[in-house]
Amino acid sequence: MHFLIFCLLAYLLSICFMRPSKKLCACPNPFDALRMRVEDLGPRLYKRATWLDPWLNLVPREEWPIGAGLVRSSFEVGRSEPTTEEETWSAITVTSGSTFIGSCAKSYTDTSVGYLERQYNPEAFWLRGPLVCQSDLTLHWNSVDFWNLYFMRLEQRNTRSIVNRIQNVYCSYATKVTGNTNGTVNVYAGNTNTQPPGASIDLTTDQGTTAITAPSCGLDQSLLDSQVHSLVLAGATAEDSAGWISSLGSGPVFSLLIGIDASNQLALNNPELREDLRYSYEGYGDTAEVILRLGASRVLKNYRHVITATPPRWKITDSTGALVRVSPWVMVNGNTQGTSGYGKGLVAIPNPDYLNPNIAAVEAAIVLTKWCCTEEVLRPVNAAPGMKWMPQDYYGEWKFITGNDAFLGMDSCTGVADPFHEYGRHFAQYKHAFKPVFPDYARVFLFLRCPNATTCLTCS
Repeated sequence: MHFLIFCLLAYLLSICFMRPSKKLCACPNPFDALRMRVEDLGPRLYKRATWLDPWLNLVPREEWPIGAGLVRSSFEVGRSEPTTEEETWSAITVTSGSTFIGSCAKSYTDTSVGYLERQYNPEAFWLRGPLVCQSDLTLHWNSVDFWNLYFMRLEQRNTRSIVNRIQNVYCSYATKVTGNTNGTVNVYAGNTNTQPPGASIDLTTDQGTTAITAPSCGLDQSLLDSQVHSLVLAGATAEDSAGWISSLGSGPVFSLLIGIDASNQLALNNPELREDLRYSYEGYGDTAEVILRLGASRVLKNYRHVITATPPRWKITDSTGALVRVSPWVMVNGNTQGTSGYGKGLVAIPNPDYLNPNIAAVEAAIVLTKWCCTEEVLRPVNAAPGMKWMPQDYYGEWKFITGNDAFLGMDSCTGVADPFHEYGRHFAQYKHAFKPVFPDYARVFLFLRCPNATTCLTCS
């Protein structure tokens, strides 16, 4: 009996190890990042934190009206102000010599009111995840925990695309400012004519006709100060309950989205100008939660520093000063992260070019205001009738697609038979438009990054 059992086991092992393997197709899938449990693996999955900038809280969100078509207009009613401070005022008289005139004779000064119309169009973005075999869900180690983290990372990836788009359009609409070596300042109006806006931040002037070249100077407090008076005259000083614009003893305080290094350098160069906000909002209650949660307590003169880990950066491509955006991230294989160990799949790591000031030589600091533009979200077709739909809670439509549509874009998977629809992918779409409101309330300061220099502390 033992001999028969031994022969049966040997036969089964020969089937398992000598049977030719079958490969469906060379399709990428998230299980490349999973391991089959052939050894004792640790019970915990670790995840890296992702930096979140304030763009989702800054730009107001509304709904693109149903049936509005492909083009809408925003109207800005301009101010009406006297062009001279020395207008003629006439004395009130009733007689002129022996002639009765009365007080009804009047000399009028003409005035007028105008408006500015800006047109804008909706746009869409589509995202798809890796290929998934549903029957494998029960076979891999820690599959349930990994799948929860997979969904979280997929949601973060989708949110990152939305945040990046809000930032790019906001900065395209905003006024650009650069400094010159002779002490003068260049101010370029933003571009709201190109609709939908381009993929990158629009670095042109004259509504898209002339390219803005690389700045000549680093960021100095005087460059920031040069725009305070212009912002005040434009009307950008209305305080809001979220704290993006507030008032202190030095006047209006604007929120400035700025990188860590640039903020530290400004504070180091201007220690006498800093104001401490630890007690500034004691009487505000919950009305300044956004600023308090961001921890933006550093104020230099008229600017509150809102710190970001990933400010926009560009490299200078040629002698003409043309700028090309440098991404903070690069995707690499999981086992090539600069450390020893076992890894699979693709992961995002900081881009060395982005960190290097000799490559990503230009950076931006951005004045934040909720009045620059408004995001109008298109209601999804599958929104439940009669249910209250809020654009503030909408981050795209997600569907898990199976069948042949799951293999879209995978040429090596053409003609794959999947009668049980076990293979699938996550697909997402997001549709919105950006309505220009007061784009001249926002500023984008472009400046050169100074190479980092450290002090050598010698030991005695």
